[in-house]
Amino acid sequence: MGSSGGMSTAAWRRALQVSNLCEFLHIVESTCKRAVLAVVTLVFATALASCQPDGIKFGWFYRMVVELSYDGEPLNIEVIIGCGSEERQILGEGRSVRAVWAPYIYGVRMKSGEGVLVQSPNICYRDLAKQPMPADFLPVVFRAPDAGNLEFMIAYLHEQAYAQPVSKLKFHKATFTGATKNDYEAWRQTKWKDNIVPLGDRGDEYSNGSDFFRGAGFFPKGDPRNAVVLRLSCHAMLRVPISGAVQDKIRERWPVDKPRFWLIDQLTVFKLQAEYPDQLSGLIRLNPQWNREMPGSSGFYAAKGVNRPSGTGHIELIPNEVASGQGLRIPYRVETGYPWASDRLFSQTTLDINIDTANGADHGFAYCYRDMWMDYLARSGPGRQVRPVIQRFFIDGQLVATLPDANTVAPSATIVEHDQYLWLKDVFPLTHELSRMQ
Repeated sequence: MGSSGGMSTAAWRRALQVSNLCEFLHIVESTCKRAVLAVVTLVFATALASCQPDGIKFGWFYRMVVELSYDGEPLNIEVIIGCGSEERQILGEGRSVRAVWAPYIYGVRMKSGEGVLVQSPNICYRDLAKQPMPADFLPVVFRAPDAGNLEFMIAYLHEQAYAQPVSKLKFHKATFTGATKNDYEAWRQTKWKDNIVPLGDRGDEYSNGSDFFRGAGFFPKGDPRNAVVLRLSCHAMLRVPISGAVQDKIRERWPVDKPRFWLIDQLTVFKLQAEYPDQLSGLIRLNPQWNREMPGSSGFYAAKGVNRPSGTGHIELIPNEVASGQGLRIPYRVETGYPWASDRLFSQTTLDINIDTANGADHGFAYCYRDMWMDYLARSGPGRQVRPVIQRFFIDGQLVATLPDANTVAPSATIVEHDQYLWLKDVFPLTHELSRMQ
């Protein structure tokens, strides 16, 4: 997002390549600045309303059991996934029906006070007898340092993440069987009550998609988290190896003192992605080239599971579809993140991006939080442009680079490691158009 107050080129490309109008509208809604949000809302109000369902009727069910270890102790998480049909009317089209599943994310509290959560895969319409789940299916798992406050979580996005010293979790297996409505109702009356995901009005969630992670309309009036662009998302940098002509062009920009970590501007990265999609991908939504990854728009939100280097791990069978998980992700957090942001940011001239690599943190993790940049960096008056700041990049607490006069959402530049890797920003929301939390 640049100083013009609109969407970035990459965001527009992604919005224009989606498969339906509703998804396009939600991408625009979630990426526009506050300056243009009012216009977007006015223009698209009728269309968004037409995307609302008439109601969800859950009629078929699956049982998922995820077997983990937490601090060396066995932890089994059982989820009964409900699938339902949702009717909708898109402006200019006939009525249609699609499958919706719930819960999208379910979590339990540990004795330590931490929380462990799992993402339910989108397996509706799957006949397990004819099309069983992969034996090595690996769901996205989250650890919350505070089970009572899910504003900060750590996502496990690679099979190697569980083997790192920084990890408190070990993954063993996930199994799936069919279930009945009675199984679902019994689970709702028992284990469902242990769910640590904050829940609101069930009808409002079904009709409007309102939930804790989406924010909009969930919190009390006046709570800044109600802004529609402030969804809770997971933030990481995808470590992408470079070679050949890409490496040559990157090497030309390497500072003379040859630092290990340095910055390259986003425009240059976009041009390289367009010129060398076989190495960098990022532009062709349905045809990712690099290990089925799409930097900048990972497939984790679609609940396909984690694409495992050692096997399958996920349920996307179409070879040219996004199936994230083989690339190593490095977690980062920005000072404007909700848990740690404060009013100091109104006058602060710097903005810190903190990246963690120590103890294996660079082997497949992401930090999940709300970036409240619009509350602290958007200028008042016409345009509501982002106030320029000096973005400072820290790796394990050490300052490695600075970016002066940055006027886009952080991080506004790409880290280069020597002349061998690009650290491409990769963010995904903890909501999905076809899922509900309850």
